Amino acid sequence: MQRYFIEESLTIGQQVILDADITHHVYDVMRGKTGEHILLVDTKQQVFLASLATKEGASGMAIIESEIEYQSEFPLSEVAIACGLSKNDKLEWIVQKATECGMTQFYPLTLKRDVMKWPGEKATKRMIRLQKIAQEAAEQSHRVHIPTINELSSLKQLINLADDYTIKLIAYEETAKSGQHAQLKEALIHLKASDRLLMVFGSEGGLNPEEVSQLEEAGFICCSLGPRILRAETAPVYFLSALSYQLEL
Repeated sequence: MQRYFIEESLTIGQQVILDADITHHVYDVMRGKTGEHILLVDTKQQVFLASLATKEGASGMAIIESEIEYQSEFPLSEVAIACGLSKNDKLEWIVQKATECGMTQFYPLTLKRDVMKWPGEKATKRMIRLQKIAQEAAEQSHRVHIPTINELSSLKQLINLADDYTIKLIAYEETAKSGQHAQLKEALIHLKASDRLLMVFGSEGGLNPEEVSQLEEAGFICCSLGPRILRAETAPVYFLSALSYQLEL
């Protein structure tokens, strides 16, 4: 059953006007018919079963029938990913798959070894594009929360906002090469529901030693993702899968 996010609070019995994008997808792409059901997620992250009403002009309509209890989020306050600027298609892939795997916040990060640069106007366009990808992935994976795509950050800016996080980790390949594999496991074992987790990943060029030192001085812990060296786009998904195994399976 198709799921869509609605920018309002919903109640049973309410008649909802669907926006243009949802209307197009429901009636034109999915060929929805009057009486068929869809799922709507409101601004309170509540999930409702709704039946399609007759389309009036360019606007689709749905009637809220019942609320559905549904849990699809990590049992943590927040799971944030910060990534260096990989090539555009790779960063889009990271956002899509990380959303499917449970990420709640995404921080694009400028690092010294980045292969891409986002000058002013381009950064804004990229942010809008990534937010749309996150919403579509959240709908597809039956999330009740759309991850927030934050503005492009420098390492210093990320460190400043990291004070809000209780668990701060770095995926660092040199830790893997040294054979130290226990740090991530230790961090995940002791997670609590109130924890806000942030993990930093490099782009294709990785993090340089100076950047790692700055993060460590700010309380971040270097972690290995196992004995194999992962691609920039693989590492965040690997981490979120490990987190899901620890907390949900």
